[in-house]
Amino acid sequence: MKRICLFGGANIDLCGASIDKLRNFDSNPGIITISYGGVGRNIAQICSLLQQKVLFVTCFADDTYGKQMKQDCENLGMDCTYSRVYSDVPSSMYLAILDNDHDMKIAMSDMRILSRMDQKMIDDALQTLDKDDIVAVDANLSTDIVAYILAHAQCLTAADPVSASKAFKMKPILSHIGIFKPNQYEAAELNGIEITDEKSASESLEWFRKQGVQEILISMAERGVLLGFDDKRFWLRHRPIALANATGGGDAFMGAYISRRLMKDDPLSSVHYAISAAVTTIEQDAVVRRTLNDEEIRNKMKDMEIREIAL
Repeated sequence: MKRICLFGGANIDLCGASIDKLRNFDSNPGIITISYGGVGRNIAQICSLLQQKVLFVTCFADDTYGKQMKQDCENLGMDCTYSRVYSDVPSSMYLAILDNDHDMKIAMSDMRILSRMDQKMIDDALQTLDKDDIVAVDANLSTDIVAYILAHAQCLTAADPVSASKAFKMKPILSHIGIFKPNQYEAAELNGIEITDEKSASESLEWFRKQGVQEILISMAERGVLLGFDDKRFWLRHRPIALANATGGGDAFMGAYISRRLMKDDPLSSVHYAISAAVTTIEQDAVVRRTLNDEEIRNKMKDMEIREIAL
């Protein structure tokens, strides 16, 4: 039985989108929404929407938010058997401020509850998996826990560094990562290479491959996606994106990519699929509205205008 096992955060997301240009040190008129989020949970949601069997391991609080969030994960089809519920810490929360172009300007997170994840939780979940499964982690977990998961998983592994400030956690353990998906800033934080052209793009991919990463995907926002695996290097560019909400695009990309890799699609066809999923998510705010599905992604692939540039 092929499954994707996600270890990571489950948050309450508060998102404020400014109507006009953001003014610092002032109250800004905007549209405020509340939803379920967290990188690990978002990726798990995408995998569930794409009809994959998902085991989600996280820490929920025994408060109103935590109970509702756990129930929502289960309603989406996630198996939360190995997650735990705690009564002495609040639910994990994430606050994001978007500008009038719907791009994130600043964010804050309170994820203290994730420090409760321990090796017993991990071992209980990992022992149910086999070599045909995929284990994915996000860097909201502690460095030691991420390292333990990646070292003990007996199947293909995947990791998301979450942010440039948390990417450092991954540097000592890159050799244990099968699939790694930093954005251009997280990649530069790790290897010091600013990607400005095809030469620097190839150098950045090569650096990660030399560290032992099997499949490296670097998201470049409107500049597309870089992909490196085996001896192949690609820069994939796509049509311009109409932003509805940039939050969740990277999670949709990761969820879609590992869903196709679980089904044994090759990396290049998987990244085409993942680009379509990410663009669809961004243009429709599909993580919040939960409208993403396989048929829509495949239909959208026809108008992505994806160009493969071999590096």
